[in-house]
Amino acid sequence: MKSLPRCWLLGVLLTVTLLHFQPYSQAADLSWTDSINLPETEKKSKTLLFTGRDLAGWEGQVERYWSVTNGMIRGANTGRVPASTYLWTTHSYRNFRLLFEVKQNRAAEFSPMHSAIAVLGEKMTDQGDPHSFKGPLLMFCNDWGIWDANRRNRVFPAGHAGTLQIKEENIGQWNRIEVLVIENRLQMVANGKVVLDFTDEPANLRASPIGLQLHSNDRPQEFLFRGLVLTEKPTDKLLTALP
Repeated sequence: MKSLPRCWLLGVLLTVTLLHFQPYSQAADLSWTDSINLPETEKKSKTLLFTGRDLAGWEGQVERYWSVTNGMIRGANTGRVPASTYLWTTHSYRNFRLLFEVKQNRAAEFSPMHSAIAVLGEKMTDQGDPHSFKGPLLMFCNDWGIWDANRRNRVFPAGHAGTLQIKEENIGQWNRIEVLVIENRLQMVANGKVVLDFTDEPANLRASPIGLQLHSNDRPQEFLFRGLVLTEKPTDKLLTALP
């Protein structure tokens, strides 16, 4: 029996290697989230909500607004978004720590609208969209605070009118976000700064899926998300807040 040509063997080896390893552009970028030293009690519950390859474990208007590009979740629209829509985890959460990065496209053709993380509320249908939401929105990019969607409007900072901007925001660049939810206390850190610390009435909060928001808008908008690491039953300590 004749031995196989060396070039043929090298070709097979190269094909197997390419099939086995995903290109870096298709892998979730966890360089920041993996650098955070989690408490030992949280390491066992660490969950990677997004692999960088597809939207397994998520649901929403994927065919219209949500996609995966270069290892990131992309929420974008060109036409009108009649009601704020969300990409939802298929699991519900109550007490958790969420670490992720978000970048808003601030090019001239895109709207400077904010986005948010939807937590501890309930899904609802709004203007025909079954992926809308009623409950607390932890807002970021161009407007920071907590908006209780379809109930009480802005609850943090109380009485604030208009958009709330912070000097810590990396406008048009990646923003590093930590969300800590323990019982009825909601906290959020942005780029090392504590920007939200709000204690709500327990009756207003419930276990629910976590949603990434694409805000209702008549203009184009684009948000990119990466990281998206979650732990359950977290310790009562922010891990990314700087002194």
